[in-house]
Amino acid sequence: MALFFTFLFLFCVFVGVGDTFGTCFGPLSRNRRFGYRLGQGETMEEILESSTEVAEGVETAKALVNLIRTKCKGYRLDLKYPILFGVASIIEGKQTPLEGVNGLMSMPLQMENFDERPYELVAGSNIDE
Repeated sequence: MALFFTFLFLFCVFVGVGDTFGTCFGPLSRNRRFGYRLGQGETMEEILESSTEVAEGVETAKALVNLIRTKCKGYRLDLKYPILFGVASIIEGKQTPLEGVNGLMSMPLQMENFDERPYELVAGSNIDE
């Protein structure tokens, strides 16, 4: 039985990795095309006005940043979630993609802190409120 759950876990991990790779590198990915156009200098508004497809990652990034800001207690959340906050900042036009990458690469190295407790215990609030 343990072997079954091991294979099930590995299958789920690989499916998620495949989806991530497809989103990041696939030529048909709407999120990738959106990011590519941002990197070429277009603004979010220009891309959305000229596109007939939806890049789900745009609203997802903004919604996650909003959720973190409202539900997580603490300060300098941008240091805890640098990639997410950086992507949202680029999408919103607050910084260029180059500034975002430079900011991320110039962050001081530190140990990652992985906390296995449920979100409600870590953040001190219930996400479903």
